[in-house]
Amino acid sequence: MAELNPIKYPIPYIQFVQELDLIRIAVAFPFLIYASMADWRTRRVRNIVWADLGIIALFLLWVDSYMANAPLLAQSVLLPIAFFFADIFWQKKGGLWSKAGMTSAALYIASFIWIAYIGYLVQIGGLYWSQVSAPFVAFFLIIIFEIFYMFDVIKGGADAKAVICLAILLPTYPQIIDGIPLISPGFDLVLTFFPVALSTLFMGAVISLCLPIYYYLKNSGRGERAEWRTFLSMDMPIDEVEKHHVWLVEWVEDGKIKANYRKVRDSETLKADLAALKERGLKKARITYKIPFIIPLTIGLAEVLTIGNLLFLAY
Repeated sequence: MAELNPIKYPIPYIQFVQELDLIRIAVAFPFLIYASMADWRTRRVRNIVWADLGIIALFLLWVDSYMANAPLLAQSVLLPIAFFFADIFWQKKGGLWSKAGMTSAALYIASFIWIAYIGYLVQIGGLYWSQVSAPFVAFFLIIIFEIFYMFDVIKGGADAKAVICLAILLPTYPQIIDGIPLISPGFDLVLTFFPVALSTLFMGAVISLCLPIYYYLKNSGRGERAEWRTFLSMDMPIDEVEKHHVWLVEWVEDGKIKANYRKVRDSETLKADLAALKERGLKKARITYKIPFIIPLTIGLAEVLTIGNLLFLAY
C-alpha cells in the first residue's frame, strides 16, 4: 500500500483549505440555528433545510477535491455520497419490492461496489489515500448515522439528517487557528475515527443529559422513589399533555397499562391513548419530553470546534 499522505500540497492550496473551512463553518451555523428555532417551536424541521445544506456541503466537498487536483476517479466517490444523501428524502411507496425500492437497492449495491473498487485502488497505489480520505469518511459516517437512526440511537429524522449533513460538510477537522480546538487527541488517527459529526453527536448527547437530571429533581421533589424511570420520564396531568411536545411512555393496550421507556408511543394515537387512560380513572399520564435535539447538536458543534471533544481527554 502506498504512503497515506505522500502529496505535498503548495502553500496557496493550504491557504485555500483554511478559507474553505471558514466557509463551511459559516454555512453550518445559520442552517443549524434556523433549524434549532424550528425544532424548539414545532419539534419539526422542513426537509428543504437539510436538502439545501446537503447540496451546499456536497458542492464544497467537490470544490476541495477539484482544487487539490484529485483525479476524476477520486472525485467519483462523491457520486455514492450524493445518492446516499438523496435516498433519505426518497419516499418509496410499496417498500423494497416496489420499483422504487428495487432501484434504490440496486444503487446501494452499486455504491458499495464502487467504494470497494476505489478502496482497492488506494490499496495497490493507484490512488492516494489523501485524495479520497474526506469523501470516504463522509460516506461511512452516513452509513453509521442511518444505522443509528434505524436502531433509535438517533430518534428524530431531522436529527439524523442534521448529522449526515455535518458529515458531508465537515468530514475533517478545520485547521484555521493554531491551538484551536483546545483539546486534541495524542495521535491523529483518533481524529479519523472520531470525526467532527460523530464528536458533535457525542457532545450533543452529553448536553442532553440535563434532561434526566431535570426529571430526577422534579420526581424526587414530588416524593417519587428513585428508580430508573425516575430519570427518563415524569407524570403530567392528562388534560395538559396535548399542550406540550411530549410522548407517552405508558398507555393502555389490551386492557392493561403497557410501559416502554425506550420505544415511546406514536404521537398519532395520542388522543385515543389519553381517552383510554381517562377511562381507567387516571388523572395523570407518564410522559417524556420531545427533546429539540438540534439545539444540543448546534451547541455541541460550537464546543467541538472551539474547546474540542471532551472524550479526547482520555487520549
